[in-house]
Amino acid sequence: MSASNEIAVGPHSFSTTMQRQNKTLIAMGTSYLTYFRLAICSAVLYLEPHATNHIVTSLHNSTDDELSSIVLEISYHKPVRASDFRWATTHYTKKNGHDKVHIKELIDAFNALYRDVKRDDRYLLEYHLDRVSLSLNGDFLGSIFGGKDLAQAIYSIWFGEYPFFERLKKDLLTPLVS
Repeated sequence: MSASNEIAVGPHSFSTTMQRQNKTLIAMGTSYLTYFRLAICSAVLYLEPHATNHIVTSLHNSTDDELSSIVLEISYHKPVRASDFRWATTHYTKKNGHDKVHIKELIDAFNALYRDVKRDDRYLLEYHLDRVSLSLNGDFLGSIFGGKDLAQAIYSIWFGEYPFFERLKKDLLTPLVS
């Protein structure tokens, strides 16, 4: 891949485009998250070219024509246990109001997909019309069918009213300048 097809986010490089479900998604927002100078992760938000970054904050209000695919790629700079991902997913989806029984059951199923990550591992979180999928370092871990309700809940971890880290949300929602 040539340098013009990559974007540097902290110490890691990401592709500027991604092919998913016969669509080309483009890098729309990035974040290099540190906490007291400790590198946590680098992340890129990929959307369809016509979408705006803020559409991820209100998926339930979008039509399939406006948005049918979202990808969030996160590269970790430190190890994270699967149990920590499960805790954060349960905590932040609930804190953001996604605690109805049917959503909780879907979130529990999604939580089962998480694996421990080590430094430089990458999670790829994808939403496509009717499902949310998770991959680790290119290995597909699974999909949970739950439509926009599940996607809204899962993406609220990063983009909800009460996100995991406010600066990460702000950075990812800030459009890249071409």
